[in-house]
Amino acid sequence: MRTDRQCLGQKGEELAVQYLLQKGYTILERNLRIRRAEIDIVCLENNNLVLIEVKSVRALHWGYGEERISNKKKKMLIQAGYAFLDLNPDLMEKNMRFDVIVIDFSSYPAAIKHYQGAFWQTSADCL
Repeated sequence: MRTDRQCLGQKGEELAVQYLLQKGYTILERNLRIRRAEIDIVCLENNNLVLIEVKSVRALHWGYGEERISNKKKKMLIQAGYAFLDLNPDLMEKNMRFDVIVIDFSSYPAAIKHYQGAFWQTSADCL
């Protein structure tokens, strides 16, 4: 049985996928578990391999969705991105980008915010 939070997350991911498809993205994977991370959506946009973290929020008292991604989570997603490339060498020539999509259910209809290049690897992110 799914919790209310899991149902909200699933609804948010569905809205994010529909949004991305409307924008011309090609969805490659959903809920990909690799190493210790889960990448919500893996897709292609032009020459970009885009790994997307979806945050579904119901209220803002815990902060904005884009603020809820810890540095530890970012590092895990970056490592998972490189592991995904190791498993898919045909995508090595693509530029890898990490986006965040926030689905805000505090209003109707839900608001969608897409942060392209929300974070990336820096030299301090030693893998």
